[in-house]
Amino acid sequence: MPSFKLFDGAMTFLHPRFSRSRIAMFGALALALGWLVISHSYVAYLSTVSPLVALEIREDDSQSMLRLAADALSPANEDRGAGPGAPPLSRARIGELRKQIEAAFISSPLSAPACRLLGQIAEIDGSEKIAEKFMHAAARRSLSEIIAVDWMMRKGLERKSYRSAAHYADALLRSTPGVAGYVTPVLARMAEIPDARPEIVRLLASNPNWRRAFFGELGASLTDARTPLDLLLSLNDSPAPPTTDELNVYESFLFDHKLYEFAYYVWLQFPPPAKLESAGHIYNGGFEETPSGSRFDWRSPSGANAVVDFASRPEQATDHALVIQFGPGRVEFPGVSQAIMLAPGAYAFKGSMMGEIRGPRGVEWRVKCMDGALLGRSQMMLGAFSAWRTFEFPLVVPQTGCAAQTIELQLAARSPSEKLISGGIWFDDFSIVRKDD
Repeated sequence: MPSFKLFDGAMTFLHPRFSRSRIAMFGALALALGWLVISHSYVAYLSTVSPLVALEIREDDSQSMLRLAADALSPANEDRGAGPGAPPLSRARIGELRKQIEAAFISSPLSAPACRLLGQIAEIDGSEKIAEKFMHAAARRSLSEIIAVDWMMRKGLERKSYRSAAHYADALLRSTPGVAGYVTPVLARMAEIPDARPEIVRLLASNPNWRRAFFGELGASLTDARTPLDLLLSLNDSPAPPTTDELNVYESFLFDHKLYEFAYYVWLQFPPPAKLESAGHIYNGGFEETPSGSRFDWRSPSGANAVVDFASRPEQATDHALVIQFGPGRVEFPGVSQAIMLAPGAYAFKGSMMGEIRGPRGVEWRVKCMDGALLGRSQMMLGAFSAWRTFEFPLVVPQTGCAAQTIELQLAARSPSEKLISGGIWFDDFSIVRKDD
């Protein structure tokens, strides 16, 4: 019996045979669309996880061809065809790969990976000009092609095209996490070449997001410990002068290499006005300045159940002092310290203190050589001191073997049970005076 359908206000007559043919037609279209989805979306997925399977579905898939070629070339990229445990690629295999990549390139002429792979093939063949053409094209199409960008960076350095090398180094560091260990040695080498250094300074003056990490890793790639100082001084008048953190990173590098005198010289090159005014034998002995993190300033690593602060004095809010609050209970106190530079001779360490420490052992100030040799120490401070009182102790710096020293406040505990203390103690008005001054 004929069927009827109401459509746009009109009665439409649908014959059963006509209805079945339309269903068949739509079914065929659905199958065709399904195949298109499989042969494109699914193949695109397979090209990243199983390119051989993808090519069985769609034999001309350029992404799968490029993926297979990249896998084949990755060991060949080391030592021109000799990866770890892998034999060199034969000339015939290289020819096959070239045809495969060229076919993919024809299918996707804007493909950055295709350009990069053709550049790798050309380099294996010894055709540097062709390799450069393709590597340059790959880098221009996508900065994510890190092999191409790295290639352009290193060729720029090799050819003394320092601006080009710096440009590609910057591109790598900005766009690709984790490459600093490969790029920093190139920039370090450029920083030690007088003609190339201005390009490094230009990059650093733009305050890129990789600058702090660069200064952190620079020391491992240097042949001259003075190179970072040249860079930092060059940045002094830039829109982004050296930060305290960058200076402290460089200082730590110099301390790690026991270059204490040079570290002190560097520290004096970047002074706030207060530093020059108070850069005597002890810096900031009145505890008026906020610690900068420098070794030549007061440092107090975090401990447990102990709090270190630069606070207003109880009787005079405009004056500040060092205060340490302990406990109650067991404390872990890493101490308070400052590196100093004393010439050989006899000195007196002077200061004032007040407060109360309750427990089996108190605290004491020590002055030592950087190698740990003790030069002098205060009496242990334990008990109640309700009013400010002065203290003093002698120290002698030997003629040799003690170019730099450190001042340290330490808890004089000899066992875990002696760390059970409580209370608070204040210190102020520190100075070191040479006895023959």
